[in-house]
Amino acid sequence: NIFLVDCGFPNRRQFLAPFRGVRYNLQDFAGQGNDPENVKELFNLHHASLRNVIEKIFSIFKSRFTIFKSAPPFLFKTQVELVLVFATLHNFLLFT
Repeated sequence: NIFLVDCGFPNRRQFLAPFRGVRYNLQDFAGQGNDPENVKELFNLHHASLRNVIEKIFSIFKSRFTIFKSAPPFLFKTQVELVLVFATLHNFLLFT
């Protein structure tokens, strides 16, 4: 497993953090002429985009499935399985 983390975490095994001291926020790249200028900025742009999508997904889950509004008292493995189950259920409801 790889965990997408913010710059508060170190870049280590299984933790994928953005480069520090390099443009990161999506707004920094918005508009013409603000394209990434090097590979670190490009990585940070993709990292921020992916993190934004993940945050939107969890926002949808929290509004649709109230179990996600607080930390459930389940083992970590069970919590991971819950996310997969609810993602499947959400997609089933969305596309049927």
